[in-house]
Amino acid sequence: MAIVALSIAVVVGTGCGDGATGPRTPPEPRKGPELGSDGVPTSPTITAGQLEFVNDCPVELSLFQNRASWTTLAPGGGTASLTVASMETGSPNVFMPYPNLTAAECPNCDQWTALGGTPGTTQREGWMWEGDNDRYAAYCNPNLSGRGICAAQMNCCGPGMVQDGTFGTTFEFTPRGGSGQSEDFVDLSTNYGSGPHDPPHLCPYPANPNDCVSPAANIFFNVPVQWWSNSDCSCTSSGLQVSSRKCDQVSCEDAYQHPTDDKQCSCSSGTTRGYVVQFCPSGSALPGSHDD
Repeated sequence: MAIVALSIAVVVGTGCGDGATGPRTPPEPRKGPELGSDGVPTSPTITAGQLEFVNDCPVELSLFQNRASWTTLAPGGGTASLTVASMETGSPNVFMPYPNLTAAECPNCDQWTALGGTPGTTQREGWMWEGDNDRYAAYCNPNLSGRGICAAQMNCCGPGMVQDGTFGTTFEFTPRGGSGQSEDFVDLSTNYGSGPHDPPHLCPYPANPNDCVSPAANIFFNVPVQWWSNSDCSCTSSGLQVSSRKCDQVSCEDAYQHPTDDKQCSCSSGTTRGYVVQFCPSGSALPGSHDD
């Protein structure tokens, strides 16, 4: 199940830069998957027994696993892999990417005022990640931004950005879970908030403790993502059969958007099963970074 009520700890650090001099010319991205006759991208090469991450974004990404820094992915096709067999059986693994910009490439995160100030005082809502806010959502730490401290502490974006595993596009993978350890569970999450209650109920919510979020719960989207597998998975309670799910905007339908959403996929586990997770897949892009 997707993490949709993650508590936020505000971290203060030091580092470089909030200024900007304009967008740089990005490196040529790696060519995305070829299109099939139906216009849908065909699956990339998938290796049995592997969970592979591919960065097709024009900037380097830091990739976190369960709130801890795991690896970096070079721009334009950098990869990293885990063997599914090496991962703990039945344990959820939450992966979040963070774009790594130079100080000159960062927007002025203090101008992300839609967040409403100090985390926990204004409930996060999806619109705060949309429209004019999307560039801040891609590159700025929402736990610090909009509070008038980014320029002074230089830790909201750039080399000194606080990356604490509490925000960013969420890909969740639980290998060999369920009864009999015969299924892998896969899902995406943005915590957008659309659903039976928009915005969601705030915790504590005695009527249904599982259907609420904390006031400081972040929206989990910064980098477009798509996962693929080499055979179909059964998704949601309807049993929809798919081999891929994609999220290229915060309100995407393939991701968990509220605490009681139904977006999990179940994939039969085995030695022939493999996965690829692509950041900035074909047809998607990061918002342009630029001076404000």
